[in-house]
Amino acid sequence: MHAKEATRFRKHYNALLDLLLPQQCPLCRRFCFYHGLCADCWQGLVFITPPSCQCCGRPLAYAIGDNLCGSCFAEAPPLAEMRSCFLYNDRSRQLILKFKHGDALHLNPLFARLLKPHFTALAESDHLIVPIPLHAKRYLHRRFNQSAELARLLCQQNETGIFAPETLKRPKAGPTQAGLSRSQRQRNLAGAFAVPQNQRHRIANRPVLLIDDVMTTGATLYEAARTLHRAGSGPIRGLVLARVLRHGL
Repeated sequence: MHAKEATRFRKHYNALLDLLLPQQCPLCRRFCFYHGLCADCWQGLVFITPPSCQCCGRPLAYAIGDNLCGSCFAEAPPLAEMRSCFLYNDRSRQLILKFKHGDALHLNPLFARLLKPHFTALAESDHLIVPIPLHAKRYLHRRFNQSAELARLLCQQNETGIFAPETLKRPKAGPTQAGLSRSQRQRNLAGAFAVPQNQRHRIANRPVLLIDDVMTTGATLYEAARTLHRAGSGPIRGLVLARVLRHGL
């Protein structure tokens, strides 16, 4: 069977399965056609579209001359570019918490599909695709790193970038970041990441794309980027599913 015939067969086969065994929306559990959310749950997601800050990706009320938000204009962040798929609101929070804490790995293909346009715009074949790591204790509790699973699938599906989960380690556990202010998060993350000695030659002057699930204040991504820069990496970009929109971020 030729490749085109195989693709056509899979398309018809999946369509038949959807008719016989309709999919369930992972949030409301109503039946829906296609592997994703039902129409009502889709409407709750707020996707980030232009105009946005060309540096951190923060949505802007209107296009401006240099397309930089106030924060990036005042002080350039350690990430050359940062992009997010949608805002972190009640609907996206439900999805991401299921993914992180509910063993809902079946959401991974949906998230990878949504992130594909941003990933292909940011990543090239020589880029190291580095997920934000978990400390060993948290990894044992969750049994998987959601950022690593997302990064792995993005590399596989788009056939670009080099999946490099060993590049960055998290030797310091630290308390949870939930509920902390930006300054508290920064103090909490001081020394949280490290580049193993046997990885330093690999990242020397190499561009890196960091992958995480949520950007709240940017402290986690920024500390990871600073750690990579100190180890000699090339330019660093970031990609997350959702970002919290607040004043000054």
